[in-house]
Amino acid sequence: MGLIHRLAVLTAAMAILLVLGSTEIALSWSERSRLDDLRSESVALAETWAKYITRLAPTGDSTAIAQGLAGWPSQHITATSAAVWRRQGDRLTLVAASGTISDPVPTNEEYQAIQSNALRTWQVRDSAPAWRVAKPLGGIRPYGVLSVEVSTRTLQAWARLERKRSYTFAVIAALLLAASVAWLTAQWVGKPLSALGYTLDQAHAGVESAPPAVEIGPNEFRGLARRYNDLREALSARQRESEARGALLSLEEKARGLDRLALSEETAAAFAHEIGTPLNTLSGHLQLLRDDLRAAGSPLALERVHLLLGQLDRLTGIVKSRLERRAWPTPALRPTDLGGVAERVLRFFEPTMAEQGVRAELVPAGAALGKSMAMSDGALVEQILLNLVKNAIEAMPQGGKIEVRTGGSASEAWLEIRDTGPGLAAEAKRHLFNPFVTTKGLAGTGLGLAVSQRLARSLGGDLEHIPTERGTAWRLSLPSALERTA
Repeated sequence: MGLIHRLAVLTAAMAILLVLGSTEIALSWSERSRLDDLRSESVALAETWAKYITRLAPTGDSTAIAQGLAGWPSQHITATSAAVWRRQGDRLTLVAASGTISDPVPTNEEYQAIQSNALRTWQVRDSAPAWRVAKPLGGIRPYGVLSVEVSTRTLQAWARLERKRSYTFAVIAALLLAASVAWLTAQWVGKPLSALGYTLDQAHAGVESAPPAVEIGPNEFRGLARRYNDLREALSARQRESEARGALLSLEEKARGLDRLALSEETAAAFAHEIGTPLNTLSGHLQLLRDDLRAAGSPLALERVHLLLGQLDRLTGIVKSRLERRAWPTPALRPTDLGGVAERVLRFFEPTMAEQGVRAELVPAGAALGKSMAMSDGALVEQILLNLVKNAIEAMPQGGKIEVRTGGSASEAWLEIRDTGPGLAAEAKRHLFNPFVTTKGLAGTGLGLAVSQRLARSLGGDLEHIPTERGTAWRLSLPSALERTA
């Protein structure tokens, strides 16, 4: 139920209560006043007729009493009746009566009136309501009592009729008043509130798209609409100022990023040029060491040298591509076993993980043959995994566990890396994969994740962060080799 209807109902209820209450009080007072007047008239009638009968029958002669009651005015005021009771010892007997008395048996009031030689008045409230007056007859020692009964039924019927009329008029007046209040409330309150409500609903879409409030209704609502419009203008100006400041900050941030990118490009080219010769020399010595270990029959040491040579070859390719094309190497797509790549990367980090107390577990794809075979470049995939595993190890300086899972489907092969570290802060999650944003302070460059995602997308896949309750999880998705060979 809306405000207007509630006010109308409340007004109608209050009007009915007030009008009916005041009407009832007025009618009760009027009825009581008329009853009192009727009582006074009944007493006056009883006293006058008692004097008349006493004069006619001073000793209580029955014939004289009957003659005295013969002229009783039965329609005086209202329907009346009278009876004379004569004392015979301790009893009262009916001598004569005029009209129809409600009770042919004397009451206690008649006995008390003759015993006390005083007038008694009381009201009968049964089915025949009336005033009863008992007046002793016969002077100092009364010989009987005159009992007068004046009916109040007509008065009560009048009171009921007046109440019915008054209540009918009261209800009609209350309904008219409620309708008037409802209409006035709708005009003065309902329309301005509806207009303000519509304006506030439209404001959810933003300050710029919110329409101004219509100034209608009483001065209070007009003032409220004006204050809303002033607030809307102030918020709109503040929003434009904030957007301009945000755009300026964004341009400044982009400018700083471009400066850092240009500096890093120049530094990377110089660095690639400087380390080219040492890398070639290191590669040559490792090849000689590999031949010596093969001749000496040391398979474990030979395997580690193979790992080092593989990383040197990958690094040499990156340096050459940087010097020749100033870009990352062009991906050479071929069927690649993600499980094998993950195993080589974990073997490469074995010394570092052992030093920090980090355990690694590789969970293969399962029984399906070739389920984790991706159409990709193994060297670039290895570069992505190197960055992710390195980040996971650095996130657990007190030790922990790294879990690598591989899997896939007919269209996609994937690899997930999870660690038990502290996880990423909310601020870090908002800037994932942004270049030059790092949580490692001076120890980080902020390029590892950005480069990894760029490489993943260059391979036709993607690198995503997986929300977890504990630690950090990443998912590398690549095109499946099964789809290419099907």
